[in-house]
Amino acid sequence: MSLRRAFSFGALQTGFSMVLSFFSIKITAVYLGPAGIGTLGQLTYFMSLTQGVLAAGLQVGLVRRTAELTDDPTGRARVVSTILRLLLIVGIPAAVIIALASKWLAGQLLHDERFQSVLLVVAAALVFGLMTAVIVGCAMGAQDYRASTTINMSTGFVSLILVAVLCPQFGVLGGLMALALLPPCTLLVAWMFARNRAWWPKQPLSHGFSAQEGRAAFAYVPMAIINTVGMPLLQLLIRDGVVAHSGMTGVGLLQGVMRISDMYMGIVGSAFVMYFFPRFSELRAANAIAREIKKGLVTIVPAAAAVGLAIYLLRDVIIHLIFTKEFVPMRDLFAWQMVGNTLSLTGQLFSNLLLSKVSALAMAALAAVTMLVWWLISTVLVSANGAVGATQAYAATYALYTAATAIATYFVFRRLRANAPAAGE
Repeated sequence: MSLRRAFSFGALQTGFSMVLSFFSIKITAVYLGPAGIGTLGQLTYFMSLTQGVLAAGLQVGLVRRTAELTDDPTGRARVVSTILRLLLIVGIPAAVIIALASKWLAGQLLHDERFQSVLLVVAAALVFGLMTAVIVGCAMGAQDYRASTTINMSTGFVSLILVAVLCPQFGVLGGLMALALLPPCTLLVAWMFARNRAWWPKQPLSHGFSAQEGRAAFAYVPMAIINTVGMPLLQLLIRDGVVAHSGMTGVGLLQGVMRISDMYMGIVGSAFVMYFFPRFSELRAANAIAREIKKGLVTIVPAAAAVGLAIYLLRDVIIHLIFTKEFVPMRDLFAWQMVGNTLSLTGQLFSNLLLSKVSALAMAALAAVTMLVWWLISTVLVSANGAVGATQAYAATYALYTAATAIATYFVFRRLRANAPAAGE
């Protein structure tokens, strides 16, 4: 499928999610209030963290192998069976631990032990969410963007229905239960779309276990843990620095400009995830990969840069329409944030290639070093410039990241061209 179609599906998914999020936020604001939304956010973070630590790395490995085994349905089925078994092995004990610690987690996480029942439901539903990740990973690896987009959009719609039904009836408990019940509902939706697709085995657990495939998939787990745990902690540290310099007002300005950039970065990021990583995993010849790199550099990156420039030029209008006069100082943050977004996307293009062709542990090390460099740069710039320094650190970090990944890409191409007679495409 073409990059244009992948971009279209990514835009559709992001736009649909934004509309659903608006209605969901409105419902929870009315029936839960600020404190209830805060409690819901705590559970959302916990579930995302758990899911990310357990499944994100294996899903990346699954996407890569599914793309590589496009013409080998037997091998693809063996990979799916292996990943599912691994997730059951790690998921069931994790669910038991959450269940046993449910009362303590309710008190620490939700600040009310009466919500223990919610954590019990989260524990019971954990494995369902992990299985959904496998189905979505298969769809992405097979480059079935229509299926992956439809599953994600349907999941968002089901989430809205649960919120709309349970929040008015049960308040905060209803909102928490809506979130806890989402994984089994999501699995049902995903299975309905996957069951008749060629990339999904009819009996996904019946194709044995491959130790080699298991080791290959687990190699991505360290990187997933670093990104899932390290990035939120890094953001907290940066925000602490902004608080020390400018107080919570500075954090609010930073959060405001980040929310604006996230709106269009989500569209472009979806296209990158859906198209480039599985495509790079599928290809073998240096010339074919170079064409895909060029396609991203001359289409996606310039388009994102143009949107960023437009947002910068219209920053005063945006602040007036979306925010209040208290946010006027936020205009000083736009330039560096937009530059950082463009550099980040360029680096992501190269890193998607590296992720498909080099050691997963090397990519984990790159992620860790990037976060360390980001923290060191932000320590200096935030202490000097506050919230503006945070955006400057973001841009500086991804300038270095883009340079590093571009250099690494050069060496990958050298290796691919050296092995061309044996590898082919």
